[in-house]
This record gives sequence, C-alpha cells and structure tokens, in this order.
Amino acid sequence: MKTLLSAILATLLFISHNAIAETIYKCTQPDGTIEFTNKDCAKSNQFQSKLSYSRNSTLLFVSKSKTRRKRSAAFLQPAFVRLQKELIRAETLKDIETHAQTITSKISSHARQGKIKTAYNMVAATYVKLSKHIKKRQWQGQFIEDYIPGIRTLFEEILITQSTITSTVEFNQAIENAWLNYQKNT
Repeated sequence: MKTLLSAILATLLFISHNAIAETIYKCTQPDGTIEFTNKDCAKSNQFQSKLSYSRNSTLLFVSKSKTRRKRSAAFLQPAFVRLQKELIRAETLKDIETHAQTITSKISSHARQGKIKTAYNMVAATYVKLSKHIKKRQWQGQFIEDYIPGIRTLFEEILITQSTITSTVEFNQAIENAWLNYQKNT
C-alpha cells in the first residue's frame, strides 16, 4: 500500500512538473529589434506576442495584440475648447454670435465628413459649457445678458434633433433652422 501511494505521488509529481507552462514574451522594441523575455513587454511597444511553452517545448498558446493610441474626442481638442471659452468670454452680442457661428461651422464640417455623432457631441459639450456658465453667474448673483440664454437655446434646439436626424443634409438643415429661430427671437 505504501509503495502504491509512493508510486502515485511520484507519477503526479512527474506529470505536474512537465505540465507547468512557462510564458515567454516576444517583444518588438522601438528600434525594431526583437527581444524574448519572461517578463511582459513594455507598454511603449506597439506590438507584442505572447508565447506559452511547456517544459517539453511544445507550443501551447499564441496571442498577438496591438496597443492603440486613443485619440481625444473632437469636443475635447484644445482648439475647440478655446472656441468655447471665447464664446463664454465674449462681451457683446456681435462677438457672441460670431463665436457661435464659428462653432456651428466647425460642427457642420464634422457632420459633412459623416461624423454626425461627433458633431452632436460637440453641440452637447457647447450646450453644457454655456449652461454651467449661466448657472455659475446666477449663483454668484451676477447679471446675465439676455442674449446668453438665447445662444444656449440655439445649441439646445440643435441637440434636440439628435433622435430624428440620420443624414448630414438633415443635420445642416437643423442648424439653419436653429439659427433662423434664434434670429426671430432676438
């Protein structure tokens, strides 16, 4: 019985020793050289291959992945944020309308490129910035010019059309209608 138990333990130990897999990473360095290591590839490497080998050198698993650079959203890009800040800082009605026209033109150009979702994100970001500006001035007890809520309403009208618009032509028509409504109300 003791010898049988010893034989089973020795067999299990032998099997588990051979079944343990080691992971070897094949990393492509920035200069193009290839490095094999038992540590994970650096985050700065664009491509990495993960190869798993068992002790008897048979290939068990191969996986390749490509790390991607994440682009910032159009409404977070510094140029667009600067336009929004200029809109908020403008002091005269003419300046505000000029900045709002510049923003809607930029939004319209994204829509013409087929990026309607991006265009709506830009409209929403501008609407939110204007709303926060108005709320902040109200909390501080400062005077809010009549034309600032009107500009916010302009972007709100464009934003409301999101559920009904499917093409760039309809989107540009919604922008024109919002501007016409704004001009009627001022």
